[in-house]
Amino acid sequence: MRQGHFRLNRLLSEPLTQFLLKTPFTPNHVTVLSMLFGIGAGFLFATGERVPSLLAVFCYQIAIVLDNCDGEIARAKSLGSPFGAWFDIFADFTTDLSLFLGIALGALRQGKEGPVLLFAALCLTGEVLHLAIVIMEKLRGFGPAVYEKPNPEVVRRKNVIFNFFDALREGESSWFVVLFVLAGKSIWLLWFGGVYMQFLWMGALFLNFRYLFWKKAPQ
Repeated sequence: MRQGHFRLNRLLSEPLTQFLLKTPFTPNHVTVLSMLFGIGAGFLFATGERVPSLLAVFCYQIAIVLDNCDGEIARAKSLGSPFGAWFDIFADFTTDLSLFLGIALGALRQGKEGPVLLFAALCLTGEVLHLAIVIMEKLRGFGPAVYEKPNPEVVRRKNVIFNFFDALREGESSWFVVLFVLAGKSIWLLWFGGVYMQFLWMGALFLNFRYLFWKKAPQ
């Protein structure tokens, strides 16, 4: 784990990575597994039933943990590649898209009251806009991980706000999904997700605006 930057999901991914390093699995294999678990979670949420939703959140959390593992394996085996980096972005988007679509379909199937379609639209538009920012960051050569690099500007930028926000962007928000489902409030994920995804892309745009549009990112 990177010193000084606590990530709860890393507590799960690092032991699993140590096991996977002993297998023939490549980072891209793990990325495919992560995406499949994410899609599976969406299908299970779409039933709108309690037991499938519990299985869904288990699958979703596995997807998030594996999403950490692929990068850890790539670094350990020096198998990082441009394709793998872009594939990881696509897999993350697919997993989150499956989550929101599944929850929305499950809510509609159960006849839940409230503006389901409105908040589903907020989730999906927020997800697409955040993806656009991630792609811009990738093309500009930076992102949450760039702030880990030891140079003076990184030290100044790496404050509590950036730590917290980067943690959300790197998957720590998955624990909100776990808590809501265990509390029997899966539908709340739709309301929370709509607000959260709008906050996420706006926050990424605001905090990284100068690097996105005119200033060279830290190298």
